[in-house]
Amino acid sequence: MSSQAKFLAFVVASALAGSAAASPGHRATHRITAKQAAKIALNRCHGKLLKKPRLEREDGQWQYEVLIRRGRKLKEVNVVAATGRISNVETTSVGEEESEARAEKRHKK
Repeated sequence: MSSQAKFLAFVVASALAGSAAASPGHRATHRITAKQAAKIALNRCHGKLLKKPRLEREDGQWQYEVLIRRGRKLKEVNVVAATGRISNVETTSVGEEESEARAEKRHKK
């Protein structure tokens, strides 16, 4: 292969890799896993993990929504997927979460 062909192959491969990394749904934008997000959230809000953390696009960035139950309280902890930083913690209830899930399901239809 000529040096010009190698260079062209390198440019094309670099462009494809760059566009894939820039894609908002691409795994390269998530530096932490759901398991790591759960650990970060549990360090902040002690309790029992209610379900597997859910990855969602919120406030222009990918975040894991981690639900933690402690007694009758339910904490929703948002962990930024790119940095592992906690962006928001709110107290909610199981009923509110179920209502929100139903509303999201209707909205997606």
